[in-house]
Amino acid sequence: MSLILNLETSTKNCSVSIAKNGICLTSIEECSKEYFHSEKLHTFIQYATSISGIHLKDLKSVCVSKGPGSYTSLRIGASAARGLCCALNIPLLSVDTLTIMSYKINIKKGFLIPMIHAKSDFFYTSLFNESKKRLNPIRIKRLDDDFLKSISEYKKVHFIIGNIFSLKKNKFITGKRELLYKMPSAMDMSIISYKKFCKKKFDDIEKFIPFYL
Repeated sequence: MSLILNLETSTKNCSVSIAKNGICLTSIEECSKEYFHSEKLHTFIQYATSISGIHLKDLKSVCVSKGPGSYTSLRIGASAARGLCCALNIPLLSVDTLTIMSYKINIKKGFLIPMIHAKSDFFYTSLFNESKKRLNPIRIKRLDDDFLKSISEYKKVHFIIGNIFSLKKNKFITGKRELLYKMPSAMDMSIISYKKFCKKKFDDIEKFIPFYL
């Protein structure tokens, strides 16, 4: 039996879940107008363990979202995960934010383009196919006509917006494009972290730092 604590703090959504063998038992999250992760994350962890009726000592691993995303909130999530792993003597897992966003979006054909706002008109993005295989590395791109032109060759594109920022929807919505909103959530990390745990794809606790790009 593998009980894994999942932490997602890359955006203003402070999210915690506990999963057993890849199935989410408990999920607690709150999306605020500001970044309140330093105040809420450990409280949410306590709530999650209490609601699910487990003790921290029962955990087999902690999985944290490694980014990209907000610099400060990612550091808070990483520090909490590393601290728990050291204290409980359990391995650390991590998964990138864009994979988390894409994992439960099911499409029959086309491509997934998850997007996390970075600053101004720049965003973090990558490209996945319908099987959730990453086709491009994570990059930072400017949201402009050149970017939209660069993806015009794809037959069907599904944009996944992971945090709120100003955009002109009419630029996205065409017959070949679909716009979806999905905040990164620890609930969606359950099966991903379980698969990584089974394959023992652990991170070095002492050397781990978030992916700031």
